Amino acid sequence: MAPDEFQQAWQAQASRTRVTIDADLLRQEVQRDQQDFRAKIFYRDFGEVGVALMLIPIWITLGVMTESTWSWYLTVPVLIWMAGFMLVYRRRHQQQPSEPDEPLLSCVQRSITELDDQIWLLRNVFWWYLLPPSVSILIFFAHTSWLARSGGELYALIFFLLLAGSLVAVYSWVYSLNQRAVLLQLEPRRQELLTLLTSLQDETTGNAAQDQIALPGLPFTDQKLCMPRTSPVRIIIGVFVLLFIIMLLVVYLMSANLHFLSGKNDPRISPFAAVRWQESQPEVKVQEEWYQLVSLNGISASEIVDFSKQTYDDKWQKRFEEDLVDLLTRMGHPPEDRVTLEIQSLDSAEKKTLKEVPMTYENRRTIRNAARERERAKP
Repeated sequence: MAPDEFQQAWQAQASRTRVTIDADLLRQEVQRDQQDFRAKIFYRDFGEVGVALMLIPIWITLGVMTESTWSWYLTVPVLIWMAGFMLVYRRRHQQQPSEPDEPLLSCVQRSITELDDQIWLLRNVFWWYLLPPSVSILIFFAHTSWLARSGGELYALIFFLLLAGSLVAVYSWVYSLNQRAVLLQLEPRRQELLTLLTSLQDETTGNAAQDQIALPGLPFTDQKLCMPRTSPVRIIIGVFVLLFIIMLLVVYLMSANLHFLSGKNDPRISPFAAVRWQESQPEVKVQEEWYQLVSLNGISASEIVDFSKQTYDDKWQKRFEEDLVDLLTRMGHPPEDRVTLEIQSLDSAEKKTLKEVPMTYENRRTIRNAARERERAKP
C-alpha cells in the first residue's frame, strides 16, 4: 500500500474509535459539574442583588446629607431595576435540581439550558446592567458640570469629559470581563456538553439502557480553563465601590464649587458675622452692628434673595446665609475676598457704603453653627 493509503486507513480507523465508560459515573460527573456551576452563579447573583439593594438606602441618605441635586436620585430607580431584573430573570429561568437517578440525557439537556441562559445574560449585559446606570450617572455628571459652569464653560466641559471618560473606562472593563467569560468559560463548557448530548442521542435505545455507554470522546477529561481567581462578587462590589467613590468626589467638588479648577478662593466665606430675617429682607451683622442689607457689590439684596428663591426653593435662606459665594457665582457675579456693602441703619433711613469688607471663613462658620443651634432647638 502507498503511504497515502496507509494514512487514509489510519484516519478511517481513528474516526471509528470509541470510548466505553460507565453511565453512572458519567452522570455523577455531569451532576457535580452542574452543581458547581449553579453555586457560582448563585453567589454571583446574590452579590449583585445584595449590593444593589444595600446601595439604595445609602444613596438616598447620602443625597439628603449632602443636599445633592435632583439628578443624584436618578440612580435609585436604576438600582431597583437592576435588582428586580435579576430576581425576575432567575425566577423565570429557574431549573429544577437534578435527581440522583435522573437520566443522563435529561441532566445534560438541563445543563445546556442553564448555560444558554447565562450566555444570553452576559452577552446582553450592556442593555440590562450597564446602560441604565450609565444614563443616570451621565445625567448627574452633565447636571453637575452645568451648575459649575460659573467657573468657566471650558472648565465645566473638561470636568464633564473627565467624569464621563472614567465611567466609560470602568464600564468598558466590566463589559470586556463578561464577554471574556463567555468566550473562554461558557462557550467551551457548552461545546463539551453538546458533544456529550450528540453522543447520547446517537446511541440506540438498547445501548442507552445499558450500564456502559460508547462515546467518540470523553468530555470533562480535557484540561479545563481555570475560573478567574477573583470572585465575581468581589468584582461587582469593586465596581460599585469605584463608582460610589466617583459620585462622592463629584458631590464634594460641587460643594466646593470647583474653586481649585476655576482659580477662585474657598467659597466657604462670608462678609457677615451673622444674618437674620425680617420676612424676605436680610439683616446682617457687620463690625458688631446690625444693619439692613441694601446691596452687595452693586447687586441689590432683593435681587439676590429672588435668585436664591428661584434656585433653591425652600432652602433659599440657608443658601443665602451659608453659601453666599456660590449663590453670587451662579448669578454670574463671583465675589473676591473683599466686597462692597451698602447698608442701612435699623433706626433711621441713613445709608452708608462699606468698602473692602473682608470675607472670612470664621464668619461663615459662625453663621453655620448658629443655624445648627436653631435646628437643635426646634421641638
